[in-house]
Amino acid sequence: MTPGLPDTTERHWKVSNYPSSRALARRVMVYFNIFRFIIATVILFLVFSAAAQSVQAELLSFARSAAIVYFADSLLMIALLSRNPEQPHILGRFAFIVDILVAMFLIYTLNSLTIGTGMLLVFWCCATAIILPRGFAFTLAAFSSIFIITFTGWGLLTGGSVSHDLLTAGIYAASCFFGALIFSALTRWSQQYELLAEQNVVDLRNMEQINEIVIRRMRTGVVVVDHAGEIRLMNESAWFLLGSPSTSNTNLSTIAPRLMKLLRRWHTGKKVTDEPESLVPGHSPVIPQFITIPGTHSEATLVFLQDTSKVSRQASTIATETLAKLSGSIAHEIRNPLAAMVNASELMQESEQTNPEDKQLLDIITNQGERINSIIENILQLARQKRSRPEVIQLNLELQSLVVDYRKMMPENGLAITLNLLPQPAYILFDRSQFQQVIHQLLENALTHAHQPNQNTEVTISLDTKHGSGHIVLDFEDNGPGISTNMMANIFEPFCSSHKQGSGLGLYITQQLCSINQTELSTISSSDSGALFRLVIPGASHEQKLAKQAQNQ
Repeated sequence: MTPGLPDTTERHWKVSNYPSSRALARRVMVYFNIFRFIIATVILFLVFSAAAQSVQAELLSFARSAAIVYFADSLLMIALLSRNPEQPHILGRFAFIVDILVAMFLIYTLNSLTIGTGMLLVFWCCATAIILPRGFAFTLAAFSSIFIITFTGWGLLTGGSVSHDLLTAGIYAASCFFGALIFSALTRWSQQYELLAEQNVVDLRNMEQINEIVIRRMRTGVVVVDHAGEIRLMNESAWFLLGSPSTSNTNLSTIAPRLMKLLRRWHTGKKVTDEPESLVPGHSPVIPQFITIPGTHSEATLVFLQDTSKVSRQASTIATETLAKLSGSIAHEIRNPLAAMVNASELMQESEQTNPEDKQLLDIITNQGERINSIIENILQLARQKRSRPEVIQLNLELQSLVVDYRKMMPENGLAITLNLLPQPAYILFDRSQFQQVIHQLLENALTHAHQPNQNTEVTISLDTKHGSGHIVLDFEDNGPGISTNMMANIFEPFCSSHKQGSGLGLYITQQLCSINQTELSTISSSDSGALFRLVIPGASHEQKLAKQAQNQ
């Protein structure tokens, strides 16, 4: 982000006054060392060639010595940089000082600025400004400029130079100084742009991570499909809506053929219906929406999968809450006159003047009144449903206790209960009173709906663990006639019952109690076998188990 740039730049200059970073300086020094080696080789060749015979013998000897030293220095710089790659600035100080001194010595021995030695001096002054601090670069540039002016002025005084050489010297001197100034400014600007680019990279990475988290946590399914039908990105919601496919399978035609068909239809320009589509058998229907991703080199499509079951559940919850409140109000109004009717019926039965035929009618009134009262109780319980207060329950002991209590309360109901418990203690998180209500309701449901003529009603309660999830699986299986296919779709709906005397609220309330305790209640059945109700209950953590065990001790 741009607002963060001044702070970043200011921190950089406070930490280091070098115009280039260590990594950049190391790369530049590699190129300068190669150039230095080439220049040293050329100078060494020139001073030992016939072209240098015009130079005075004494000066030529000094020039050859300087060329040998410079060639050795170029090899030494290459070796030192390879052994100490983290110290390019320190090596650069020494190397550039030697470069400028050698260039000055060549100008002096060859007695000329116009054969390339002056240009070499200007080059090393500019190179110094790229790597080393501005003050150090200006010092070397000023020292070089003073040397050039002094050398040329001394030549004019001694008659060794002509007047136009002074103009050449002024140009070289100005080039050394202004070259160092310009390259120092350019390097500083380059550093600022580099810092800006680094900051932008960091911001883009942060934004990418934020986008990834947002997409992953979205409740709407998101899938990115390329032109070949390969899935390039898919969030968790889409993974569940598409049936939890294997991560190795990325072809949309294989995972969801129906969705691929709709995508191809959309690509051809045909209208795609907004009606919910069942993309995978057994999963919630979704509404797919397709959008072309702009700015991509190849054709890609963004697919949104909206789970309609969530909207339906929300609407159902609102409708149920409204219905519960309305039913509760009506139940309160019915309860008082109903109690008066039942009491009057019981009083008439106790009267000696009531004949047997009337007593039979009064029995019907009393029984039906009790039935209406049970319906009212269920409706009131639905209307004033309490919040869950989960606690750690040792499931083996709790089930044993509940079965014993149920047999004491209903000793002659003919229901045989078999417990298949885990060998080790199992702990769950559940509101104890609501858990007891769920168990009693499932037993009552089996007693009511599983009874068949000339057959004892049996219920098997089995415990198991769901591997890898920390959940406990609790199954209630009876030997009754099972549940019809038509009833299976609405078995947990309110007022849905296959029994003539049933209110249709028992299983609905049971599911509500399970839901507020984060427990999944489902049923597995067929029309020719018994019904199986399965509860998947959250297990208690290790710390909660230890606390429960310490409390029992």
